Amino acid sequence: MDTVNNIVFKSRVSKWIAGLYWTILIFLAIMFIGIPLLAPMTLFDKIIFVIAFFIVFLIIVFTLFRAYRFSFVISNDRLLIGGLLKKHEIMFSDIKEVKKVPIPFGFRLFGASFLGGRYYLPGVGNATVAMSNFDDGVLVSTKKGYNYVITPINPLKFIDDMKKHIK
Repeated sequence: MDTVNNIVFKSRVSKWIAGLYWTILIFLAIMFIGIPLLAPMTLFDKIIFVIAFFIVFLIIVFTLFRAYRFSFVISNDRLLIGGLLKKHEIMFSDIKEVKKVPIPFGFRLFGASFLGGRYYLPGVGNATVAMSNFDDGVLVSTKKGYNYVITPINPLKFIDDMKKHIK
């Protein structure tokens, strides 16, 4: 039996994207301390405020955590894309094309800003995006018309490894 080890490509998180999320967290922390001290609030208002703060805080921390854990795995017969909330599996037999692309300007249809989701990309169409930087774009197109834009650390090596598996 022919066994091939999985090839794992991580994603480099852009300083701009990480900086934006850290800035938001710091701003929220300042607001969390300042608003209850400066604004007259009832106990019920303070409880609602604290609950809302923690929910937003946890969502942003989760998003940052997942951004640093993006991975793209080339296995024996498929590509596994580890996104923010769900993993995508693409069989090699379904892949039509893999190529390096600049990260285009797109219109977000659904998902977390800057890190992923469904986008409309001019020249590509609708695409599932799992990106953590603006430099390492790879477009994976399937025979069924689905498009995926991902950002592995070494996009040219990723493309070479993918082409070895695609028939």
